[in-house]
Amino acid sequence: MKLLSMKVLSSLAAAGVVGFLIALFTAQHGCASNCGSNCPATTVYIGSTDNYQLPVAFDVYGPACPPESSVVCTGDESSTSCTHTTITGQAPSWCDVLVQFEPYVDGRPNQIIHLQFDQPYSAPGTCCDGYPVIGTSTYVIPDHPNGGGVYGLETVGDAAIKDYDAITTLHDAAAADAADAGTD
Repeated sequence: MKLLSMKVLSSLAAAGVVGFLIALFTAQHGCASNCGSNCPATTVYIGSTDNYQLPVAFDVYGPACPPESSVVCTGDESSTSCTHTTITGQAPSWCDVLVQFEPYVDGRPNQIIHLQFDQPYSAPGTCCDGYPVIGTSTYVIPDHPNGGGVYGLETVGDAAIKDYDAITTLHDAAAADAADAGTD
């Protein structure tokens, strides 16, 4: 009986060591590791870089977009109500964001930002949630009309570079037709 107890104890001890090693190995490769701090961006910021009140509204269209009702312009609530919005991809696909400027306040033409989201990122572990942004994850709306339209902000080394690749400006067709009619 004593021999049987010794075998059971040694088996339990061996199982405990194996369990500890498995836990140690999976902790290094799962969410307990630092892979969560190396995840790609899954949310796009669109707005002012200095908490300036913007005369804009946002609308979205596309399979990767969040519900329209969740895309609102927010601010710090104490002095501003509309400084930015954020878009988090809902699928590996595209999402077009319409930036609508108030015509009588701002005068800038509306613009569309074409966003792309990729398949979920799973290496070096399974820590990263969501759909990574393909390309720029920060779009700046200049505070004033003389600052121009929306642009992507890409950081390369220590330099910030303006990127217009994903931006489409919508021109007023009625104004263009009137200008064309005046030349005939």
